[in-house]
Amino acid sequence: MTKWGVGPLFTIISCIYAVIAFVLHFIWFPQLSIPIPRVLSLILGTVLIIIGIPLFFIPGSTIHKYFEEGKLATKGVYAYFRHPIYGSWIVFIIPGIVLIVNSLIGLTIPVFMYIVFKTMIGEEDKYLEEKFGKEYAEYKGKVGSLFPKFWNAFKLGKNK
Repeated sequence: MTKWGVGPLFTIISCIYAVIAFVLHFIWFPQLSIPIPRVLSLILGTVLIIIGIPLFFIPGSTIHKYFEEGKLATKGVYAYFRHPIYGSWIVFIIPGIVLIVNSLIGLTIPVFMYIVFKTMIGEEDKYLEEKFGKEYAEYKGKVGSLFPKFWNAFKLGKNK
């Protein structure tokens, strides 16, 4: 497995679904908008994207360094969740884009991506368990997959 794990396949599947959802929105159901004030959807969408972009780029450089050294990344953002790159897209960037576009159908995209993530991530976790053994098993027990386990993350961050 490469340092990108299941990411390339996850991305292809997610992009195909996103294109279908946005085509449905713009061609057949443009009147289906998110039932919140437009200004609020623009502000929330922008905030989510601003949070998500660093969560995409920072872990990318971190994982590159650790992968090259053959080490398990458990510091920085990895002290809070195991899959921050996927999380940046599923929890922040895509929902932010959907809010800005104001697409009710688009809200299904992050849900679909989460289902794809949960379906595929087992392969990546299995690889990491085989490569890092007990170290990864302990890490996996303490740190959430996409959402931080704050009560454990602070302990892990102090110990590493």
